Amino acid sequence: MNLGRKKVLVTGGAGFIGSHTVDALVERGAQVAIIDNLTTGQETNLNPEATFYRLNVADPAVQDVFEQHQPQLIYHFAFNVLVPKGVENPLMDMDSIAGSVNMLQNARKYGVEKVVFASSGFLYGNTQNVPTPETEQIRPISPYVVAKRAVENYLEFYHAAFNMSYVVLRYAAVYGPRQVTGAMADYVRKLSSGQQAEIWGDGSKTRDYLYIDDVVRANLLAPELPCSYPDPVFNIGTGIQTTLNDLYGRIAKLLGGEAAPIYLPDRPGEQMRYGLAYAKIRKALGWEPETTLDAGLKRTVEHYVTNRRERDNQERDVPATETVGGRNVDLTRSKR
Repeated sequence: MNLGRKKVLVTGGAGFIGSHTVDALVERGAQVAIIDNLTTGQETNLNPEATFYRLNVADPAVQDVFEQHQPQLIYHFAFNVLVPKGVENPLMDMDSIAGSVNMLQNARKYGVEKVVFASSGFLYGNTQNVPTPETEQIRPISPYVVAKRAVENYLEFYHAAFNMSYVVLRYAAVYGPRQVTGAMADYVRKLSSGQQAEIWGDGSKTRDYLYIDDVVRANLLAPELPCSYPDPVFNIGTGIQTTLNDLYGRIAKLLGGEAAPIYLPDRPGEQMRYGLAYAKIRKALGWEPETTLDAGLKRTVEHYVTNRRERDNQERDVPATETVGGRNVDLTRSKR
C-alpha cells in the first residue's frame, strides 16, 4: 500500500505508539487525522501536520470525523492501558470495547480499506511455551486481555460478515521516547531523580522489550498484507526474555545510580514470563527487530534526561499557571 496521500485515521495518535506512527505516516506523505481524548496521550506529542479531534472513540461524534476525513486506512491504538487499575475495576475496559466497535461500525459504513489493530502479547498469559507463537492458547489473566481479545473477535466477525480487511499486531513490551506509563517509564523517572522505584514481586518476572522504531516499521508494513491472507494475526517481538531486575540494573547503570529497587508483594493479574516468536511476520512481510535492548535503553534514557532538563529550564522561566480539567469529549476540527 502506497501511503503517500493516503487518508489515514489514527486513534490514540497523541499516545506513545500512536504518535510515533503518526510521525512516520506524515513523513511518508499520508493525510493523517487523529482521534484522542488525551486521557493518557500528550498534546505535545501531536504532529502539527495532522488534524486533531479531541474525542473519545466511543462517542457518536466519531461519525463526524469519518464524514469529514473519509479515511482509507485506520490504525486503532486508543485503549485503556492502565492494566492494574483495570484489574481493580474491570468496567474501565468496557469503554475500550465500545469504542472499538464504534470505530468498526464507521469503518464499515465509510468503506475503509483496512484496519490495523494494536493488540498485545499479554493475551497468551502465563504459558510455559516461550518464545510464544501465534497458535498458542489465549489465557485471559486481566480485563485488559479480555478486552483486547474481544476486539480481535469483532474484527474476525466484521471480516466474515462484511469482508472488512484487517491486521492484528500483538506487541511485546514496547518502550522508547515519549513513554509515560508502565514499569520502565517509572524506573527511568525515579532513578533519574535519585530515587528508587518499586518492583511488584521479586523482580524475576520476564518481559520481551521491543523498541518503538521497530514497532513503527511493523505498523507501516501491515497495510501491505494482502486482503486474502488467512489469519492476519502477528506477534511483534524479539523472542528475548529480560527480567525486571536485569532491566532495572541496566537503567541504573546508564544513569550512574545504584540499583536498589523497593520490592512489594506481587499483584493479581500479572504475567510471569513473556517472549514472543516472530517467525510468522518475518515470513509474511520480512519484518524482524533491529534494535538491541542496550541501544534502545540508551536512546530512551538520553531522551528523557534531555527533555527533563529543558522542562526544568522552562519552569524556571515561566510563571506557574493553574488549569481546570474537564471531560475530554469535545470535537475540534482545527489543525495544530
